[in-house]
Amino acid sequence: MAKKPKGHKVDLMLAEKIDQIIHEIETAQSEKVAPDKVLKKASTYLKKEPSLTIPFVEALTRIPNTETAELLTDMMDEASDKRVVKSIKRTLYKLRQRGVRWEEKPPKDEPILKAPKPAEPQGYVGAIDSTGSRIIVITRSQALRGLLVVFSIVNDLKGIQEFNLKEFSKKGFEEFVKSSLSSVEFPIVTAPGAYCIHLLREACSLSQRLSKPLPQGYHDAENEFKDITWDEPAPLIYQHIKEDEVGDRPHLLKDSANLHKIMPFSTWHLGSQEVEKYASRIIEAQKSRIVLRADQKEARLNNIYRDALEELFPEDRRLLWKRRLEEAAYILLKTGREDEAKAALSAAVDLNNPFSPIDPNPFIWNLMLKSIQGMIESDSKKKEEEKKTSLIVTP
Repeated sequence: MAKKPKGHKVDLMLAEKIDQIIHEIETAQSEKVAPDKVLKKASTYLKKEPSLTIPFVEALTRIPNTETAELLTDMMDEASDKRVVKSIKRTLYKLRQRGVRWEEKPPKDEPILKAPKPAEPQGYVGAIDSTGSRIIVITRSQALRGLLVVFSIVNDLKGIQEFNLKEFSKKGFEEFVKSSLSSVEFPIVTAPGAYCIHLLREACSLSQRLSKPLPQGYHDAENEFKDITWDEPAPLIYQHIKEDEVGDRPHLLKDSANLHKIMPFSTWHLGSQEVEKYASRIIEAQKSRIVLRADQKEARLNNIYRDALEELFPEDRRLLWKRRLEEAAYILLKTGREDEAKAALSAAVDLNNPFSPIDPNPFIWNLMLKSIQGMIESDSKKKEEEKKTSLIVTP
């Protein structure tokens, strides 16, 4: 018969001692013994055998209640060993995960009467235009001084474009939003202040990567909001519509093709420099003297469009438009257009993957088509104007 390891007997004895202490604490708690007396009783055992301390602390997860949490916090006040303090914090975390709640105690050297915390910031975001620019506004109430307001315009390709730090009265700020910021075409909607600060910091990082100087006042604003962090997933829309609600939903993805009929998508287009060469190829194909059947001509045009799709939307650009759709979906949702918000988000989720050669993303396909067609029409009008001008006879 194989021998048991030498440490087995020692481990068993340790477990039995821990079980005994845990049982006595459970009994004391059930009998409503004062917490300081329970701690004193536990400390008696631990002072005799310090090696029991950490195993005992870990074993307290077996008694998930408020009294146990208070016992642990009292122990932490008296503990000097960093390993013990770490073990207590870990056990408190596990208790919290199991739903235990207790009143937090201030650290020993922290005054009980604290200065009031600054007010939570409020945020506002605007719709993204075709260049990737949008308005972000952050406000914070100041004691006896109205509102501190950060007004900024940020661009997802260029970083911070405009930035102002001002003070407003609450009434003055409301009038400013209605008269100067929000419009039917490009509404301003509320958003968590912490998220708006997160967006502003994203733009700041982009400016720095592009070696652009940060605007005057930015560091003052950063200092004002240094206590604010955004710990939730971004973009914000996923807190309201889950990805699995819109992913792999063919009808929603198909509906995204129609988004170009509404704002802000009706103004979205690719830059003329981006689509110029494809517009030229389309014009050339349409004017070609080579006699082609209708299906051959259509196939030739489709090949040009698919070349354009592949070249205009490498992964980084695909993900850029994905983020624009996600941010736009939040605006739609906040303005009461939930169906359109889901269609936009469905198109965004689809952009996680490379385009299907057979059935590419409907929103992006229509974005590309209207951009190229717009370029062709613009070029045609320009030539017509030039032709008219050349026919004018000057005296």
